[in-house]
Amino acid sequence: MPTAGKRPVRGQEMTEQRAADKKAAGKPKGDTRKGTFKCSVCMSPMTNYSNLKQHYESKHPKETCPTEESCNVA
Repeated sequence: MPTAGKRPVRGQEMTEQRAADKKAAGKPKGDTRKGTFKCSVCMSPMTNYSNLKQHYESKHPKETCPTEESCNVA
């Protein structure tokens, strides 16, 4: 059984290939959450208006939630 420092060359090649494949796939850059609404206070994207209302109630209780028409980004 080989030790950690003396792995077979084929094993190293396979490990490097897997790492390269994983890096190539990677994660998309930027914010992947696609929202049609944005909080005007903290700019968090929301998927729908009801989520935005809940967000305002919990995160910005002193602020008033804008109307659905005024905060739609799409």
